[in-house]
Amino acid sequence: MKTENFIRLLAEDLPSGPARQGIALTRWMSATALVTGAAFLLFAGARADLLGGGLLPSIMKVFMGALLAWAAIGGATSLARPEASVGQPLRRLVTFAAFLAFLFATELMFRGLDGWLVRMFGKSIVGCLTVIPLLALLPLVVSLHALRGGATTSPTFAGGLAGLASAGVAIIAYGVFCTEDSLVFVATWYSLAAIMVAGLGAVLGRTLLRW
Repeated sequence: MKTENFIRLLAEDLPSGPARQGIALTRWMSATALVTGAAFLLFAGARADLLGGGLLPSIMKVFMGALLAWAAIGGATSLARPEASVGQPLRRLVTFAAFLAFLFATELMFRGLDGWLVRMFGKSIVGCLTVIPLLALLPLVVSLHALRGGATTSPTFAGGLAGLASAGVAIIAYGVFCTEDSLVFVATWYSLAAIMVAGLGAVLGRTLLRW
């Protein structure tokens, strides 16, 4: 039997395909993100000026996390079927990359180049690179479990996208806590934290999502 025919037959055995995986992934990701985020904020607390000067920066961080989760969840679920290509996931990630470029451009436009390195390094890099991956662990485990119901032919990429989605929901919670409001700090270190989780997801996905 030719490989193309084999893949087509497998796809026909998954009648609800991406829709089913998308519903399962979104449902479980939302539930675990809510539990994890609520537990973190109950323990660590939201920033003191959340309803004041910190409101707009927090909204921006929450939007960043939601955008990353949207891009990655959609990409991961599209890969649940064996005939899926990586084109759609990559297009969604380009949208997120464009948002990061917008953050950098906005910071440099309104605050200039003076002191931008100081603003980028901030004072809480270690916390950012520690807490976001930790908050993403449970959503990552759940998302990989949900994706196992599919038949992806790109397990490493699908696992990496699951990691990015998990990092996105973690950023939503952490962004309400974090007081670093420099756009270059957020764009740089939040993204690096997400890449760390994506790397873990890719490693796990290569094994757990392979069939």
